[in-house]
Amino acid sequence: MTGIGKSTIFKLLRERNFSTAGQVEPPKKIPGRPAKVLDEETKCVIRRKVHSFYFRKEIPTLDKILMDLGKDDSIPLITRKLLWTTLKSMDFVWEKHNRKALLLESEEIVCWRRKYLRSIKQYRREQKNIFYLDETWINEGYTVQKMWQDKNITSARQAFIEGLSTGIKVPSGKGKRLIITHIGSEEGFLKQGLLTFQSCRTGDYHEDMNSDVFEDYFGEMIKFLPADSVVVMDNASYHSRRIEKTPTSSWRKQEIIDWLTTKDIEFEPNLIKKELLAIANVHKKRFMKYAVEDIAEKYNVTVLRLPPYHCELNPIELMWAQVKGFVARRNTTFKMKYVKLLFDQAIKEVTPENWRKAVQHVMKQEEKMWNLDNLLDQTVDPLIILSRGDDSSSDDEEYNLL
Repeated sequence: MTGIGKSTIFKLLRERNFSTAGQVEPPKKIPGRPAKVLDEETKCVIRRKVHSFYFRKEIPTLDKILMDLGKDDSIPLITRKLLWTTLKSMDFVWEKHNRKALLLESEEIVCWRRKYLRSIKQYRREQKNIFYLDETWINEGYTVQKMWQDKNITSARQAFIEGLSTGIKVPSGKGKRLIITHIGSEEGFLKQGLLTFQSCRTGDYHEDMNSDVFEDYFGEMIKFLPADSVVVMDNASYHSRRIEKTPTSSWRKQEIIDWLTTKDIEFEPNLIKKELLAIANVHKKRFMKYAVEDIAEKYNVTVLRLPPYHCELNPIELMWAQVKGFVARRNTTFKMKYVKLLFDQAIKEVTPENWRKAVQHVMKQEEKMWNLDNLLDQTVDPLIILSRGDDSSSDDEEYNLL
C-alpha cells in the first residue's frame, strides 16, 4: 500500500517507539556505545530472560528478548546483531517444529543440565557437604549506577556561594581491579577460602586468572574441606586445564598413531588421519582428566561442574551481589585501599542465614528447570532441521526472521 519495503516499515516503527502491534515500547536506555563483547554474567542474565518466556509459555523471539533486556538497567546496551550472535554462541538454536519457529537450547546443554541436576539432588540425599566456588571482581570506581543529584547546582561557584556541594564526583574510568575467589556453603564462607589480588587491567577479569594461580589456590584451600565433600564450580578455562592432551584435528597423523600406540588402542595399518582420529575420539574420554579433579581426588573431594551459562545455579552469585552492593553504596573515595577495606567488611556482613536462603532459592530454580525440561519434552514436537539444499534460509535471513 505504501510502496515501501517491509524492512523499512519496521525500521520506521522502531524509530518512533512503536512496535508492530501498535504498543508503545519500553523507554530506551540512555544512548551510548553498544557493547561489543558480553561477559559471562550478562550471558547468564540473557539466558534467564529466554527461559522466562518458556515459563510463561511464550515463544521467545529476538525482538521480545531485546525488549525485555531494555528494561533491565544492569544490562549494557546491546544491538540486535550482538544479541543474535551471543545466543548462537550460547548454543541456542532457532529451530522449526510443527511449522513454527522456536528458540531452543542444544541437546548437549540440556543433557549436561539434567546430569547436573540429578547429581546435586543425589548428593543432598546423601547429606554430603556441598561447597560453591566462584570468582568475581570489584573496580576502584565501583559505585551505584544512580543517586539523587541536585540539578539546580550548575557550577562550582554557585555551590560555593550557596554553601552547597557539587555532589560526588564519580571517576570516568574503572581504575584498578580487585580479583576475588571464594568458596562457601550453607554454613557460610569458608574462613580459609578467600583469595584476593590486585590487577591493573580493566577488561574481563578472566584475563587475570590462569590455571597456575587457581590450582595453587585450590590445592591449599581444599585441605580445609571435610572429607567426602562436593565442590561446585563452573567451566572457566583456568578450572579446566587437562593433565594430558588428547588428539584433535590439529594433530599430525604420526602424533595420533603414537598416542594410540602408547594407550594400547588397537587400529588397523594404512588408515588415513580421519579414520585414526575417529578411533581416538571413541577412547579419549577415558584419558581426559583435569588437574583440579586430580587434586580433589587426593583429598576425597568430588568436583561437580555447572552446565555452561547456568550461573544462577550457584548460590555464591547471590553472595557476590550482596557484597558488591555493600561496596557500591559506600565507595566514595574510589581508591583501592578503601575498596579493600569495604570488601573485607562486606564479607563479614554475609551470614550463614544469607547462605541458607541463597541455597534454598537455587534449589527452587533447579526444580523449575527440571519441570520445564519435562514440559518441553512433552509439548514440543520433533524438530525438523532443513538442509542447505532444501528451502532453507541463509544465516542473514535467519537473523531477519528472528
